[in-house]
Amino acid sequence: MSKNQSVSRATYERQFVQLKEKFELLEKRLSLKADEIVFTMAVSHRKEIDQLKEEVIHLRQQIKNVKKEQKPAYKKNIHLSSRKKSAG
Repeated sequence: MSKNQSVSRATYERQFVQLKEKFELLEKRLSLKADEIVFTMAVSHRKEIDQLKEEVIHLRQQIKNVKKEQKPAYKKNIHLSSRKKSAG
């Protein structure tokens, strides 16, 4: 368009409205995409939390099992050490 040509007010307003609508649509799409990303991250973090929870539960059970296995040996050692003290 040359310097001497101008756009009519109606054309300008129509194009301005179209541009505004495009920006609004872009804003909506951007907001939707951000929501999708946040949701995806939340689901991912939830899965990770669930896995860690299961691991903690498993480790607690292993600790309980080890304590149960060591308890008889510990009691036996205490009993033997008390016998040595009383005999000596």
